[in-house]
Amino acid sequence: MSRFETDLHLHLDGSLSVDVVKKLAMQIGYDFAGQEINKYLTIPDTCNSLVDYLKCFELPGKLLQTREGLELASEDLARRLSDQGVIYGEIRFAPQLHTRKGLTKEQTIEAVRKGLQKGMENRSIKLEILLCSMVNGSDKDNEETFELAAAYLQKGVVGVDIAGPEGMIPMSHFKPLFHKVYQKNIPFTIHAGECGDNENIKKAVSYGAKRIGHGCAAIQSESCMELLKKEKITLEMCVVSNLQTKAVPSIDAHPLKAFYDRGIHVTYNTDNMTVSNTTLSKEAELIKKHMGFTDADLQKMNRYALEASFLEEAEKEKIIAIFDKNNYNEC
Repeated sequence: MSRFETDLHLHLDGSLSVDVVKKLAMQIGYDFAGQEINKYLTIPDTCNSLVDYLKCFELPGKLLQTREGLELASEDLARRLSDQGVIYGEIRFAPQLHTRKGLTKEQTIEAVRKGLQKGMENRSIKLEILLCSMVNGSDKDNEETFELAAAYLQKGVVGVDIAGPEGMIPMSHFKPLFHKVYQKNIPFTIHAGECGDNENIKKAVSYGAKRIGHGCAAIQSESCMELLKKEKITLEMCVVSNLQTKAVPSIDAHPLKAFYDRGIHVTYNTDNMTVSNTTLSKEAELIKKHMGFTDADLQKMNRYALEASFLEEAEKEKIIAIFDKNNYNEC
Protein backbone atom coordinates (compact mmCIF):
# COMPACT_ATOMS: atom_id res chain seq x y z
CA MET A 1 0.00 0.00 0.00
CA SER A 2 1.19 3.54 -0.72
CA ARG A 3 2.84 5.29 2.15
CA PHE A 4 1.26 8.51 0.88
CA GLU A 5 -2.14 9.06 -0.73
CA THR A 6 -3.77 11.94 -2.60
CA ASP A 7 -7.31 13.28 -2.69
CA LEU A 8 -8.17 15.50 -5.65
CA HIS A 9 -11.91 15.45 -5.05
CA LEU A 10 -12.91 16.45 -1.53
CA HIS A 11 -15.65 18.88 -0.49
CA LEU A 12 -15.09 20.84 2.72
CA ASP A 13 -18.74 21.03 3.75
CA GLY A 14 -19.21 17.30 3.26
CA SER A 15 -16.23 16.41 5.43
CA LEU A 16 -16.86 18.03 8.82
CA SER A 17 -15.88 16.05 11.89
CA VAL A 18 -18.44 15.40 14.62
CA ASP A 19 -16.34 17.43 17.06
CA VAL A 20 -16.40 20.47 14.78
CA VAL A 21 -20.14 20.10 14.22
CA LYS A 22 -20.80 19.89 17.96
CA LYS A 23 -18.79 23.04 18.63
CA LEU A 24 -20.34 25.08 15.81
CA ALA A 25 -23.87 23.83 16.53
CA MET A 26 -23.52 24.87 20.17
CA GLN A 27 -22.55 28.38 19.07
CA ILE A 28 -25.78 28.84 17.12
CA GLY A 29 -27.98 26.88 19.52
CA TYR A 30 -28.83 24.18 17.02
CA ASP A 31 -31.22 21.59 18.41
CA PHE A 32 -30.51 17.99 17.38
CA ALA A 33 -33.85 16.95 18.90
CA GLY A 34 -32.26 14.02 20.70
CA GLN A 35 -31.00 12.48 17.47
CA GLU A 36 -27.46 11.24 16.87
CA ILE A 37 -25.40 13.88 15.09
CA ASN A 38 -24.44 11.44 12.35
CA LYS A 39 -28.13 11.24 11.39
CA TYR A 40 -27.79 14.80 10.13
CA LEU A 41 -24.38 14.40 8.51
CA THR A 42 -24.11 10.94 6.99
CA ILE A 43 -26.22 9.60 4.16
CA PRO A 44 -28.63 6.78 5.15
CA ASP A 45 -28.82 3.44 3.37
CA THR A 46 -32.11 4.58 1.86
CA CYS A 47 -30.42 7.19 -0.34
CA ASN A 48 -31.84 6.86 -3.86
CA SER A 49 -30.27 9.69 -5.83
CA LEU A 50 -27.83 12.57 -5.96
CA VAL A 51 -30.67 14.88 -4.87
CA ASP A 52 -31.18 12.75 -1.74
CA TYR A 53 -27.45 12.74 -1.13
CA LEU A 54 -27.23 16.53 -1.23
CA LYS A 55 -29.72 16.83 1.65
CA CYS A 56 -26.88 16.03 4.06
CA PHE A 57 -25.34 19.40 3.26
CA GLU A 58 -28.15 21.36 4.91
CA LEU A 59 -26.66 21.36 8.43
CA PRO A 60 -23.07 22.09 7.31
CA GLY A 61 -24.51 24.95 5.28
CA LYS A 62 -26.02 26.46 8.43
CA LEU A 63 -22.85 26.00 10.48
CA LEU A 64 -20.25 27.34 8.04
CA GLN A 65 -21.39 30.97 7.93
CA THR A 66 -18.64 32.63 9.97
CA ARG A 67 -14.92 33.14 9.52
CA GLU A 68 -14.31 31.25 12.74
CA GLY A 69 -16.40 28.30 11.60
CA LEU A 70 -14.77 28.04 8.19
CA GLU A 71 -11.32 28.37 9.68
CA LEU A 72 -11.98 25.76 12.36
CA ALA A 73 -13.43 23.27 9.86
CA SER A 74 -10.52 23.75 7.46
CA GLU A 75 -7.85 23.43 10.14
CA ASP A 76 -9.48 20.30 11.54
CA LEU A 77 -9.79 18.74 8.07
CA ALA A 78 -6.13 19.41 7.29
CA ARG A 79 -5.00 17.69 10.47
CA ARG A 80 -7.25 14.68 9.93
CA LEU A 81 -6.03 14.24 6.37
CA SER A 82 -2.43 14.48 7.53
CA ASP A 83 -3.08 11.85 10.21
CA GLN A 84 -4.50 9.59 7.48
CA GLY A 85 -1.32 9.79 5.42
CA VAL A 86 -2.46 12.21 2.75
CA ILE A 87 0.47 13.96 1.07
CA TYR A 88 -1.58 16.21 -1.21
CA GLY A 89 -5.18 17.25 -1.57
CA GLU A 90 -7.37 19.85 -3.23
CA ILE A 91 -10.20 21.04 -1.00
CA ARG A 92 -13.17 22.44 -2.85
CA PHE A 93 -15.90 24.73 -1.59
CA ALA A 94 -18.31 27.34 -2.97
CA PRO A 95 -17.74 30.78 -1.39
CA GLN A 96 -21.23 31.96 -2.35
CA LEU A 97 -22.78 29.33 -0.06
CA HIS A 98 -21.19 30.85 3.04
CA THR A 99 -22.35 34.47 2.85
CA ARG A 100 -25.76 34.21 4.57
CA LYS A 101 -24.58 36.05 7.69
CA GLY A 102 -22.73 38.83 5.95
CA LEU A 103 -19.37 37.37 4.99
CA THR A 104 -18.02 38.44 1.64
CA LYS A 105 -16.78 35.78 -0.75
CA GLU A 106 -13.25 37.08 -0.20
CA GLN A 107 -13.60 36.61 3.55
CA THR A 108 -14.72 32.99 3.10
CA ILE A 109 -11.66 32.27 0.97
CA GLU A 110 -9.36 33.95 3.48
CA ALA A 111 -10.88 31.92 6.31
CA VAL A 112 -10.47 28.58 4.54
CA ARG A 113 -6.98 29.48 3.43
CA LYS A 114 -5.98 30.47 6.96
CA GLY A 115 -7.49 27.29 8.44
CA LEU A 116 -5.68 25.03 6.00
CA GLN A 117 -2.39 26.82 6.64
CA LYS A 118 -2.77 26.34 10.40
CA GLY A 119 -3.67 22.70 9.95
CA MET A 120 -0.64 22.06 7.74
CA GLU A 121 1.87 23.56 10.17
CA ASN A 122 4.70 21.14 10.99
CA ARG A 123 3.04 18.39 8.96
CA SER A 124 4.01 16.59 5.75
CA ILE A 125 0.93 17.57 3.77
CA LYS A 126 0.15 20.08 1.04
CA LEU A 127 -3.44 21.26 0.60
CA GLU A 128 -4.79 23.73 -1.93
CA ILE A 129 -8.25 25.14 -2.69
CA LEU A 130 -10.61 24.71 -5.62
CA LEU A 131 -13.40 27.29 -5.81
CA CYS A 132 -16.76 25.88 -6.88
CA SER A 133 -19.41 27.55 -8.93
CA MET A 134 -22.82 25.91 -8.59
CA VAL A 135 -25.08 24.38 -11.24
CA ASN A 136 -28.08 25.74 -9.31
CA GLY A 137 -26.38 29.07 -8.52
CA SER A 138 -26.85 32.44 -10.18
CA ASP A 139 -24.72 33.41 -13.17
CA LYS A 140 -23.59 36.48 -11.23
CA ASP A 141 -22.36 34.45 -8.26
CA ASN A 142 -20.64 31.93 -10.50
CA GLU A 143 -18.85 34.65 -12.44
CA GLU A 144 -17.75 36.39 -9.23
CA THR A 145 -16.41 33.12 -7.83
CA PHE A 146 -14.30 32.55 -10.93
CA GLU A 147 -13.06 36.15 -10.85
CA LEU A 148 -11.89 35.55 -7.28
CA ALA A 149 -10.10 32.42 -8.43
CA ALA A 150 -8.08 34.58 -10.78
CA ALA A 151 -7.21 36.97 -7.95
CA TYR A 152 -6.16 34.14 -5.61
CA LEU A 153 -4.55 31.87 -8.19
CA GLN A 154 -1.47 30.17 -6.68
CA LYS A 155 -2.15 32.10 -3.47
CA GLY A 156 -3.99 29.24 -1.85
CA VAL A 157 -6.33 28.64 -4.78
CA VAL A 158 -5.22 26.43 -7.67
CA GLY A 159 -8.34 26.11 -9.81
CA VAL A 160 -12.12 26.01 -10.15
CA ASP A 161 -14.98 23.58 -10.56
CA ILE A 162 -18.73 23.49 -10.99
CA ALA A 163 -20.75 21.29 -8.64
CA GLY A 164 -24.34 20.65 -7.64
CA PRO A 165 -27.26 18.72 -9.14
CA GLU A 166 -25.99 17.74 -12.58
CA GLY A 167 -28.61 18.12 -15.28
CA MET A 168 -30.69 20.79 -13.55
CA ILE A 169 -29.20 23.26 -16.04
CA PRO A 170 -27.78 22.11 -19.40
CA MET A 171 -23.99 21.89 -19.44
CA SER A 172 -23.96 24.13 -22.53
CA HIS A 173 -25.21 27.01 -20.37
CA PHE A 174 -21.82 27.15 -18.65
CA LYS A 175 -19.69 27.21 -21.81
CA PRO A 176 -19.14 31.01 -21.69
CA LEU A 177 -18.17 30.78 -18.00
CA PHE A 178 -15.48 28.20 -18.65
CA HIS A 179 -14.33 29.96 -21.81
CA LYS A 180 -13.40 32.94 -19.64
CA VAL A 181 -11.36 30.92 -17.15
CA TYR A 182 -9.71 29.02 -20.00
CA GLN A 183 -8.65 32.33 -21.53
CA LYS A 184 -7.18 33.35 -18.16
CA ASN A 185 -5.24 30.05 -17.86
CA ILE A 186 -7.06 29.07 -14.69
CA PRO A 187 -7.04 25.27 -14.34
CA PHE A 188 -10.44 23.69 -13.97
CA THR A 189 -12.25 20.45 -13.39
CA ILE A 190 -15.95 19.88 -14.01
CA HIS A 191 -18.43 17.57 -12.28
CA ALA A 192 -19.71 15.65 -15.29
CA GLY A 193 -21.12 12.21 -16.00
CA GLU A 194 -21.79 11.58 -12.32
CA CYS A 195 -25.52 11.17 -12.67
CA GLY A 196 -25.78 12.75 -16.11
CA ASP A 197 -24.88 11.34 -19.51
CA ASN A 198 -21.58 11.02 -21.34
CA GLU A 199 -22.34 14.06 -23.51
CA ASN A 200 -21.69 16.25 -20.46
CA ILE A 201 -18.21 14.74 -20.25
CA LYS A 202 -17.52 15.44 -23.91
CA LYS A 203 -18.70 19.03 -23.50
CA ALA A 204 -16.52 19.51 -20.41
CA VAL A 205 -13.45 18.32 -22.31
CA SER A 206 -14.30 20.59 -25.24
CA TYR A 207 -14.42 23.56 -22.84
CA GLY A 208 -10.84 22.79 -21.77
CA ALA A 209 -11.26 20.74 -18.59
CA LYS A 210 -8.17 18.65 -17.87
CA ARG A 211 -9.94 16.68 -15.15
CA ILE A 212 -13.49 15.38 -14.75
CA GLY A 213 -15.23 14.94 -11.42
CA HIS A 214 -16.65 11.39 -11.36
CA GLY A 215 -17.13 10.69 -15.09
CA CYS A 216 -18.93 7.37 -14.55
CA ALA A 217 -21.10 7.83 -17.64
CA ALA A 218 -18.09 7.61 -19.95
CA ILE A 219 -18.48 3.83 -19.82
CA GLN A 220 -21.60 4.24 -21.98
CA SER A 221 -19.64 5.52 -24.96
CA GLU A 222 -16.62 4.16 -26.82
CA SER A 223 -15.99 7.58 -28.34
CA CYS A 224 -16.07 9.24 -24.92
CA MET A 225 -13.56 6.77 -23.49
CA GLU A 226 -11.29 7.24 -26.48
CA LEU A 227 -11.53 11.01 -26.03
CA LEU A 228 -10.50 10.76 -22.38
CA LYS A 229 -7.53 8.57 -23.27
CA LYS A 230 -6.43 10.65 -26.25
CA GLU A 231 -6.63 13.96 -24.40
CA LYS A 232 -5.08 12.48 -21.24
CA ILE A 233 -7.99 13.60 -19.09
CA THR A 234 -7.83 12.51 -15.46
CA LEU A 235 -11.00 11.19 -13.82
CA GLU A 236 -11.57 11.99 -10.14
CA MET A 237 -13.59 8.92 -9.18
CA CYS A 238 -15.32 8.44 -5.81
CA VAL A 239 -16.55 4.86 -5.53
CA VAL A 240 -18.45 4.97 -2.23
CA SER A 241 -20.20 8.20 -3.17
CA ASN A 242 -21.06 6.85 -6.63
CA LEU A 243 -22.74 3.84 -5.04
CA GLN A 244 -24.71 6.02 -2.65
CA THR A 245 -25.96 8.46 -5.30
CA LYS A 246 -26.83 5.55 -7.63
CA ALA A 247 -24.43 6.89 -10.24
CA VAL A 248 -23.69 3.17 -10.59
CA PRO A 249 -26.05 0.34 -9.61
CA SER A 250 -23.48 -1.82 -7.84
CA ILE A 251 -19.78 -2.18 -7.03
CA ASP A 252 -19.47 -4.76 -9.81
CA ALA A 253 -20.83 -2.24 -12.31
CA HIS A 254 -18.47 0.55 -11.31
CA PRO A 255 -16.27 1.49 -14.29
CA LEU A 256 -13.10 2.43 -12.38
CA LYS A 257 -11.24 -0.79 -13.24
CA ALA A 258 -12.46 -0.80 -16.85
CA PHE A 259 -11.14 2.74 -17.30
CA TYR A 260 -7.84 1.88 -15.62
CA ASP A 261 -7.31 -1.20 -17.77
CA ARG A 262 -8.04 0.87 -20.86
CA GLY A 263 -5.24 3.29 -20.01
CA ILE A 264 -7.43 6.20 -18.90
CA HIS A 265 -5.90 8.12 -16.00
CA VAL A 266 -8.20 7.41 -13.09
CA THR A 267 -7.85 8.32 -9.42
CA TYR A 268 -9.75 7.29 -6.29
CA ASN A 269 -11.02 9.99 -3.95
CA THR A 270 -13.44 10.45 -1.06
CA ASP A 271 -15.79 13.19 -2.34
CA ASN A 272 -17.28 13.80 1.13
CA MET A 273 -15.66 11.97 4.01
CA THR A 274 -18.46 12.54 6.51
CA VAL A 275 -21.51 12.45 4.26
CA SER A 276 -20.26 9.20 2.69
CA ASN A 277 -18.66 7.88 5.90
CA THR A 278 -15.43 7.13 4.05
CA THR A 279 -11.69 7.74 3.95
CA LEU A 280 -9.07 7.17 1.30
CA SER A 281 -8.05 3.99 3.07
CA LYS A 282 -11.63 2.69 2.98
CA GLU A 283 -11.88 3.52 -0.71
CA ALA A 284 -8.58 1.75 -1.36
CA GLU A 285 -9.56 -1.40 0.50
CA LEU A 286 -12.93 -1.49 -1.26
CA ILE A 287 -11.48 -1.35 -4.76
CA LYS A 288 -8.77 -3.87 -3.89
CA LYS A 289 -11.35 -6.31 -2.55
CA HIS A 290 -13.99 -5.94 -5.26
CA MET A 291 -12.06 -4.82 -8.35
CA GLY A 292 -8.79 -6.68 -8.02
CA PHE A 293 -6.53 -3.65 -7.75
CA THR A 294 -3.06 -4.29 -6.32
CA ASP A 295 -0.98 -2.03 -4.12
CA ALA A 296 1.11 -1.21 -7.19
CA ASP A 297 -2.07 -0.12 -9.00
CA LEU A 298 -2.99 2.15 -6.11
CA GLN A 299 0.46 3.71 -6.16
CA LYS A 300 0.07 4.34 -9.86
CA MET A 301 -3.31 6.02 -9.37
CA ASN A 302 -1.92 8.21 -6.61
CA ARG A 303 0.86 9.26 -8.95
CA TYR A 304 -1.71 9.98 -11.65
CA ALA A 305 -3.38 12.29 -9.13
CA LEU A 306 -0.17 14.15 -8.37
CA GLU A 307 0.60 14.52 -12.07
CA ALA A 308 -2.91 15.92 -12.63
CA SER A 309 -2.79 18.31 -9.68
CA PHE A 310 -3.23 22.00 -10.40
CA LEU A 311 -0.02 22.96 -8.61
CA GLU A 312 2.63 25.00 -10.36
CA GLU A 313 5.15 22.70 -12.03
CA ALA A 314 8.04 23.30 -9.61
CA GLU A 315 5.88 22.54 -6.58
CA LYS A 316 4.35 19.54 -8.32
CA GLU A 317 7.75 18.06 -9.15
CA LYS A 318 8.84 18.48 -5.55
CA ILE A 319 5.87 16.53 -4.17
CA ILE A 320 6.15 13.84 -6.84
CA ALA A 321 9.82 13.39 -5.89
CA ILE A 322 8.86 12.86 -2.24
CA PHE A 323 6.12 10.44 -3.26
CA ASP A 324 8.45 8.45 -5.50
CA LYS A 325 11.16 8.27 -2.85
CA ASN A 326 8.75 6.89 -0.27
CA ASN A 327 6.83 4.53 -2.54
CA TYR A 328 9.28 3.21 -5.09
CA ASN A 329 12.79 3.59 -3.74
CA GLU A 330 12.62 1.70 -0.47
CA CYS A 331 13.46 -1.99 0.04
